[in-house]
Amino acid sequence: MADKRILVADDISVIRGFVKSALVELKVSIAEASDGRQALDMHESMPADLIICDIGMPNMGGEQVVKTLREKGDTTPIIILTAEADKGMIGRFVQLGIQGYVIKPFKPGVLADRVIELLSGTAPPPPPPSAPAETTDETPSADA
Repeated sequence: MADKRILVADDISVIRGFVKSALVELKVSIAEASDGRQALDMHESMPADLIICDIGMPNMGGEQVVKTLREKGDTTPIIILTAEADKGMIGRFVQLGIQGYVIKPFKPGVLADRVIELLSGTAPPPPPPSAPAETTDETPSADA
């Protein structure tokens, strides 16, 4: 997996650092963006194999990042990081085309397992767009 590139977009540097440390054993290349606009620019100049994106960021939030990528036809897998466990909000993101979400605070192993599944192609398919998003083994979240 050493040739895989992950883009982590979160406005809080401590969270970006925590994500990086959760994935350190995967030996992947990790790029960091502090907002959605920067994430899109970085992804355009050097496409990532996977994007891990916070919802609430300045300049452009995670929802707009997902919409922008999907409207361009970009199918890069996206994992959303969120502090909210609102099923309606998560459902909206599933409909937009994310491949998973992780609720902050999260256990490093939960994120690492989902990243491995997505990068190796062994991830279960996302729920259909009309299905409500639920926290399941297929769409991991973490306990506090």
